[in-house]
Amino acid sequence: MLFDWNVDTIRWYSDAEAYSGFYKKIAETLTPGLRGYQTLCDLGCGPGLFSFEAATHYDRIECIDLSEAALQSIRQRAAQQGITNISTRLADAYQLTGSWDVIYMSFFGSRELDHFLPMCRKLIAVVSETSESELFPLKERRYKKNTADETAQYLKEKGIQYHLTRKRLEFGQPFTSLGDARLCIRYYVPDITDADLDDYLNRRLKETHSEVWPYYLPRVKSVGIFKLDGTLG
Repeated sequence: MLFDWNVDTIRWYSDAEAYSGFYKKIAETLTPGLRGYQTLCDLGCGPGLFSFEAATHYDRIECIDLSEAALQSIRQRAAQQGITNISTRLADAYQLTGSWDVIYMSFFGSRELDHFLPMCRKLIAVVSETSESELFPLKERRYKKNTADETAQYLKEKGIQYHLTRKRLEFGQPFTSLGDARLCIRYYVPDITDADLDDYLNRRLKETHSEVWPYYLPRVKSVGIFKLDGTLG
């Protein structure tokens, strides 16, 4: 599924990272095993949340996505923070050319990882597992996510060796107001009724007493982090 990156979705994801540190923890998990690598491709990068957490560890990071809105947000943030080693490219991952020490992919492309192995020395894929809680009512889900167990089975059937680390990390959604929370849920679950929306927020939404984000929707996200050897010489 092609995610619709826009002003609101970029803001929600960026706020979620700032509040929970999800991608910071992913980067901290990966860094010790990737020392000595100089270039990284963040493939299907969205707003590049992982890349900003990993920027100090690489000479060059290239963020690649089909969304110009997401890439523009990366360029703006990099300029604001004085980060010069992150660049962007508008491209289809499956028409991609290039080579990097590391290709990083999160919640994208996990059904076809072998397609990208010739372009890198190491490939990292972060894949969802069944989470203990979700941001949105499960009955409204519009597509079926690939899971870490399904990815592991696919790699075994292909005869591809991998190392898998499983993590449970907080990655909920903070909101600037109750109206912002309602807007977010309605964006992802457009057919939800007013009654169901009110019931869901009454059960799940927490007050934080924060001036910036006074409301928070908790969510523990379970992920599998796959590390594969690329075939690049």
